[in-house]
Amino acid sequence: MKKKFSTFVNYANLLSALLLTATSIYYYQVQKIAFILFFSTYLLEIFVDKKWENIHLDKKSIYYMIMAFFFVLVFIYFPFEESSKYFSRLSVKRLSILGFAIVGFLGVNDKFRLNYFLNTFIISSIIAIVYLIFIRIGIVEFFTNPMRVEAFTNERILHVNSHMAFDFYLNVSLIGIWYILTRSWNRTIWWKRYLYLGALTLIFSTLSLSEGRSGFIVAILLMLSFIFIEIWKRRKMMGIIIGFLIPFLLIGIVSQHKRMSEKSLEAEPRIFLWESALSVIKESPVLGHGISDAQVHFDIARMKFQTEEFKQNWKSHALLDAHNQYLQTTMEFGLVGLLLLLFLYTYPIFIADKNRQVFSILLLFLCAYQSFFDMFIIGQFSALFGIIVILILSVKNNIVPKTSEEILTV
Repeated sequence: MKKKFSTFVNYANLLSALLLTATSIYYYQVQKIAFILFFSTYLLEIFVDKKWENIHLDKKSIYYMIMAFFFVLVFIYFPFEESSKYFSRLSVKRLSILGFAIVGFLGVNDKFRLNYFLNTFIISSIIAIVYLIFIRIGIVEFFTNPMRVEAFTNERILHVNSHMAFDFYLNVSLIGIWYILTRSWNRTIWWKRYLYLGALTLIFSTLSLSEGRSGFIVAILLMLSFIFIEIWKRRKMMGIIIGFLIPFLLIGIVSQHKRMSEKSLEAEPRIFLWESALSVIKESPVLGHGISDAQVHFDIARMKFQTEEFKQNWKSHALLDAHNQYLQTTMEFGLVGLLLLLFLYTYPIFIADKNRQVFSILLLFLCAYQSFFDMFIIGQFSALFGIIVILILSVKNNIVPKTSEEILTV
């Protein structure tokens, strides 16, 4: 009976983790139930499986401890802050970091498999795209309306998520498709191969319609990277030539994006947000200000740098961040915090299993790149960051090549 209950809890935690992965493409209100289910079933699993009995220190557990310490910094700084105005509001946003640090440190159960999660990313991306095109817009309207891009954008904002989160999720799915196909091509039934290739085409086409520059640029870069990696494994000299051409191809394609015009870049609101953040950092570059004081100083600096147009359009927003994880972290915790953040984004590459090292590099590059334009591990992407780290370091990899032909495509 005890064994059956343990198995039930293990599967409940797995299903809630997959539900959290599936709903992470949507706004937090949709994710909320999955969050609660995942962490509550995991809490139960801790006691049912007596996870504390299997604790041992290694490189992975040390990484998760440092991940938890990144959260604890909030409370270390708190007694030295002059204002507590934003403390509660901002500290709650970081709970996900602590939660996933605990999950990683104690470990996930043996029912977790990498392909479950990658396929969840892919299927959820397709469902969201199909829902927007077929249900919210209408397939005929989508293809006959010359303003289809604007229509898609409006419906996505209303019913799914912002372009930052949506595009990030779709790019993770692209990496998932590449990893599954290149590692298990010979063991994948022919019709499944075409389904994956069809999914890749649909997801990439959707990203090419995005009004977001960052998601579009990353999608192009990922596709070029996939080509480079596969050619490199077969003919290294040809791979070197392709690698040399990639920057020029990227610049040529990206320059055609409608939001890459000089006028559009000059009107980018992030510029004055970054200027405001840099002015706050200069006040205390080494140690920072703490989360509440940093926000208070940032609010003051923003009033100095913000444009009149932005002031009018965003006057109802009481809380605005730097829209850059690196700058935000440096404002809060100085150089100390920035180094910890960089550690969180890079160290998994060196401790991940060799058979998913390139996979890890691509995912962590995606996280690090996204952090230039938005809050990442302390914002709307916090769940995705936690899931990605767990997939890299903790989840069993069952997408492993078994033949010499497949090893070539690893």
